[in-house]
Amino acid sequence: MSGRRFEQILGALNCSEGVPVEVNDRLVKISPLFNMIIKKFQSSYSPSKYLSLDESMMLWRGRLIFRQYIKNKRHKYGIKFYELCTPDGYVLSAEIYKGKNIENTSSSKVNDLVIRLMKPFLNKGHHLFMDNFYNSVGLSKILLKNKTHTTGTLRSNRKLNPKQITGKNIRLKKGDHIFKRKGPIYVSRWKDKRDIFTIATGYQPQMVTIKNRRGIEIQKPKQIIEYNSNMSGIDRCDQMLSYYSSPRKTIKWYKKVMYLLDMVLWNSFYIYKKKFPQYKGHFIDYHREIATKLIHLPTDITNGHQLIKKDKGKSSTNLNILSHSQEKIPLPEGRWSRKTYFLSCRECYKQKIRKNTSWRCKDCPSKPPLCPGPCFTNYHS
Repeated sequence: MSGRRFEQILGALNCSEGVPVEVNDRLVKISPLFNMIIKKFQSSYSPSKYLSLDESMMLWRGRLIFRQYIKNKRHKYGIKFYELCTPDGYVLSAEIYKGKNIENTSSSKVNDLVIRLMKPFLNKGHHLFMDNFYNSVGLSKILLKNKTHTTGTLRSNRKLNPKQITGKNIRLKKGDHIFKRKGPIYVSRWKDKRDIFTIATGYQPQMVTIKNRRGIEIQKPKQIIEYNSNMSGIDRCDQMLSYYSSPRKTIKWYKKVMYLLDMVLWNSFYIYKKKFPQYKGHFIDYHREIATKLIHLPTDITNGHQLIKKDKGKSSTNLNILSHSQEKIPLPEGRWSRKTYFLSCRECYKQKIRKNTSWRCKDCPSKPPLCPGPCFTNYHS
């Protein structure tokens, strides 16, 4: 396929035509594909007990009403995704941030977001880990009613926080740990280099002795240890997608979001490794094998030169030339004042000679323009 043909197809790329969508949906050009992929993610794999929820950014600096800026992300400007993952990186559910919602709702937008992402996994005994953007006492109560535990960091200014723990007049020394309980919900405060507030319903706050990366024994709250070990699923997924990223520069934001196929490849590789642990290939090897199968190439192909068929012997060369004939290059569609149309000779171009010809091979699939005589013979030999 030529580059021009590829660009023509890419210009018409669309995944919403003829598909019923919601009115005033800002993601109308991507919603059908996005929703289909998320459903496949959830039906293909059943997660274990622990889940993590966080946001991810796809680089985008163009004009877009819901473009976000997050200063501590690798891509500071871009399209924000809320993702629900397993601790080792499998993406279970995702949602794209659509911008500020003008509708007045009585409930918290953050709580609604978490419930939407967790809807297929409620009332199954899961344990959800989140950072301080999502966590609150109110959300923990809602999830507990749906048989789901929560653990994570907490902002000190959230509503319903106990003032005995989050009050500004409380001073702790390094290593001090205090907590308060209301039913099964524990809110705690631990002084490390700074004050860290946590909320947990699945663990009772207690200090645990562990070894740090230098092998030194230190004291840490149990809920923080569990949070650190189960919260890295989104970072793991982003790390794997960054190695062999397929998105390319484009002025259409939805075409870049369509490259969720990267995420599809990662999830399929994750499941394949679970089902066949004896597979020792890396993610890049899996990429190549998938591409080879999709375009029906032999498994022993390692480079493009192996696809070129070379005729050996003088007799085969003569037979190859005799089976081909030349014809005049037809005029392109449109109004042309001249009667003859010229193109650059394929064989002369290889020898770095600029020469045009009005003849081409009639029987080759690509119809290459070739000068009559030596160029025609050399090309087919």
